Amino acid sequence: MFLCQHPIERKLKKFNPLVIPKSLQAALPFASKPKDIPSRGRPLLENRRAVVMEPHERKVHALVQHLRLIRNEKIKKRKLKDDKKRKEIELQKAKEEQLLKKRQREERRERYREQDKLKKKIRRNAED
Repeated sequence: MFLCQHPIERKLKKFNPLVIPKSLQAALPFASKPKDIPSRGRPLLENRRAVVMEPHERKVHALVQHLRLIRNEKIKKRKLKDDKKRKEIELQKAKEEQLLKKRQREERRERYREQDKLKKKIRRNAED
């Protein structure tokens, strides 16, 4: 067995696009038909064409934009408020959890003290 000193370099294989005959495409169900993917070349004429709006259309478009802006601002404010509220709730829960742990620890210590006292009492009675 021999060892190679240099890494092996392979060219990436470029496959030709799959070509399906029109007659076969017509027979395929809709889900299986190949979808026409537009090329990434020049944009279509409809996308390049400038749209000149009428004054009424311009006003309507501006109004819709204002409404969207207002809605988005409200959503942002609501999210910030919800985040703040959630953080406060998490802090409150953390405090409650800490208090609960402390109380449970004290209860355990008290229980162990009581058990230890009982054991000592039983031992003293057994020795007598």
